[in-house]
Amino acid sequence: MKKSLLSLFILFFLITACKEEEEPIIYCGVENPAESLTWLNTLTDELNDSYFGVYFYVTAGKYQNQEVFLIRNCCPNCNTIISVYDCEGKVLGFLGRDGAGIDPTEIKNEVIIWKGTGFECTV
Repeated sequence: MKKSLLSLFILFFLITACKEEEEPIIYCGVENPAESLTWLNTLTDELNDSYFGVYFYVTAGKYQNQEVFLIRNCCPNCNTIISVYDCEGKVLGFLGRDGAGIDPTEIKNEVIIWKGTGFECTV
């Protein structure tokens, strides 16, 4: 009986010890910027409360060596201009090609940091 309990304990320890903890998302010097940055939190709350909130998401990445945020969506009926924001919430420009904005290929290491409630995209 003792050997069985010891074996179960060791097995339980090995299973739980092998789980990797997710690294927190840190941008602009804060953990979870969608909640910690006031301007971004206000913006995501407004997006979430909108009719099209299920299509919106926010990504973070690097543009010209600075951390940036992009408000994206997968709305099938929207013709959207994607804004690029700095850490203070200032619009740096809009995604575009051929000199009409920020070239999307210049955004590096982009990750999703927020999704609307009931998010319907497959990104």
